[in-house]
Amino acid sequence: MSETNGKVNDDDNTEEIPLQVDVDVEQDAEEEDFRYGWGSFKPQCLQFLLSAKCFVVAIAFFSFIQGMTVNGFTNLFLLTLEKRFQLTSAEVGFVAASNDIAGILLTALVSFYGTYGNKIKWLGYGSIITGIGCLLFVLPQGLVGRYEPLASTGGLIDGDVCRLSGNDTSEFCFADYGGQWYYIFIFFVAQLLMGAGATSLFTLGPAYLDENVHPKSSPVYLAVFFSMTLLGPGLGFVLGGSLLNIYIDITQPEGLNLTPEDPQWIGAWWLGYLAGGSILVVISGLILGFPRELPGARRIREQALKEGYVPKEDERIKGKLKDLLPATVQLIKSPVFIFNTLAITSGALFGAGIASFIAKILQLKFGLSAFFSGVIIGVILVPGTVGGVLLGGVLVRRFDLKTSLKMAARFLVIASMFTVIGSSAWFIPGCGVPDVAGITTPYKNSATGLNGVQVACNLNCSCSLATINPVCGEDNLAYFSPCLAGCKNMKNETFTNCSCIQPQSNSSVGSAVKGYCGKTSGCMTYIAFVVFLIVVLFSVFITAVANKTVVLRCVPYNQRAYALGFQFIIQRCLGFLPGPILFGAIFDGTCVQWGESCGNRGNCQFYEIDKLTDRLGYAGLSFTGTAFIFYFLSFWFCKATIQEEEDQRGRQEISTNDREKLDQNDNDDAQFESTI
Repeated sequence: MSETNGKVNDDDNTEEIPLQVDVDVEQDAEEEDFRYGWGSFKPQCLQFLLSAKCFVVAIAFFSFIQGMTVNGFTNLFLLTLEKRFQLTSAEVGFVAASNDIAGILLTALVSFYGTYGNKIKWLGYGSIITGIGCLLFVLPQGLVGRYEPLASTGGLIDGDVCRLSGNDTSEFCFADYGGQWYYIFIFFVAQLLMGAGATSLFTLGPAYLDENVHPKSSPVYLAVFFSMTLLGPGLGFVLGGSLLNIYIDITQPEGLNLTPEDPQWIGAWWLGYLAGGSILVVISGLILGFPRELPGARRIREQALKEGYVPKEDERIKGKLKDLLPATVQLIKSPVFIFNTLAITSGALFGAGIASFIAKILQLKFGLSAFFSGVIIGVILVPGTVGGVLLGGVLVRRFDLKTSLKMAARFLVIASMFTVIGSSAWFIPGCGVPDVAGITTPYKNSATGLNGVQVACNLNCSCSLATINPVCGEDNLAYFSPCLAGCKNMKNETFTNCSCIQPQSNSSVGSAVKGYCGKTSGCMTYIAFVVFLIVVLFSVFITAVANKTVVLRCVPYNQRAYALGFQFIIQRCLGFLPGPILFGAIFDGTCVQWGESCGNRGNCQFYEIDKLTDRLGYAGLSFTGTAFIFYFLSFWFCKATIQEEEDQRGRQEISTNDREKLDQNDNDDAQFESTI
């Protein structure tokens, strides 16, 4: 450390800045009453919590549970919700996307007013609202009543076999079959509440952290925060997979012995939301105990501004409603900010769509069980997302604070290249599609019928199309159900006297066993798919801290929270909201057999897998390629902006030096005149 012209110059010690500046916490807390507690209850024994480290633990726990429920449970349970409430993929995609509608409506106001208000209150109340939304999401489970699988409904307790009914070709009708609007509405409102509560978490949370720690330490705190945000979904998939091994009503009806491998099995999805919502309500109390700013934060901020580590405030923006439009216009005029936002949004559109259906893809493409697919997703999320964020935070922290904006923008371009390469994972071959009579191939002994699966040999069986219950005939062909195979008897898990199955022995009629033909628990190609997926996740989430660094360093100091909020709005409007709906429509567009009961259509029972994965692959290359282009444009304009600022700074220094020389000449003249 040296002194020049009476000013302290500590540039040489920049790398030694600790994670938290050493300040007199007790003195600051007493002067401003910035102590930990609630209202007038602020006991001394709780003041050990008054630190940036404890705060990041609190909001990280909030983001962890929020990520576990909203991004973990919901994405894993979509297929379960389809089956339980007979919803289409587009409908469950809408349910998943509705979480972002509240964010679109509220993020601008929360981030703008939260910047000038008490961020802690916004965060604490947000945790409560998110918890209430989780608890409301459980309500349809209580309204729908006990689950009645096909095998125990309508007199079909013997295994959904053919019941000859003369010339009557009508099927047994299930009450309330098909997606009921009120279930969708309840899910929609619950997701709105969860989205509204989390609005402050991802805008005011990072801003509060950045304001209360030194800029050199900010990337590390942000990395911890975002790592917990991403660790939540990982645990959500693993824990959710375990919950799906529990029967939906905890106990099965008497005489029913379904297993998790049975197509009619539905797991206890609702238990996760019940626990998560309760925990979030408790977490809110921990967050609300923090003051609106931590002791020493002002000194940290003043030092950072003085040393030029962060942009100065825009004095024209004062936090009034009339300032909202000028603040927005100023952000839009920044090409660095806009192209960075568009790049993130392009990735979010694809990521949100895939995340909503990734468990379903593993089950359909590779034949994995709901439990195992949940475990796999949870396992790959941890190294791919958390590892990426932590490494990204460490790398960004090594950037020179003076050039962190430019270096972060360049880093984003490089990382996005690997994301494009990893998108080819969708073209990895799956386990093949089993042949199903009437869906992928014609019945072997019948040429006429009402539609694909209803033909002459099963026309008088009054078969239900509500839920697929596959059996494998001895002719090595799978059938939609024992009834549609024309099977009239069942003994010891074997269906006999099947009129639609060509016998392979001297018998006049065929037989069948439960399940698809040749279907195993999965094939090994899923390993290559998982490896590619880890690469994609790692290259996407290693950019999390760099993206925030670009935003926080390219806008005025007092617009940082609003910039994050505005960016989040664009992400949600153009990415998170349409993504699940778009990809749900892609799934529905490749459905070749819908569930149906007396004219009411339910959820899809069979997809054309090869066409589905091809469409997903082309979508992935398109969106990730677009993101790469936008990142490059952001970096390009970043270089131009920095060069312009350096030129302006140089002109100011020259002007200052000229004035100093003139002043020195004036002083010399004055001294000369006084001497004369």
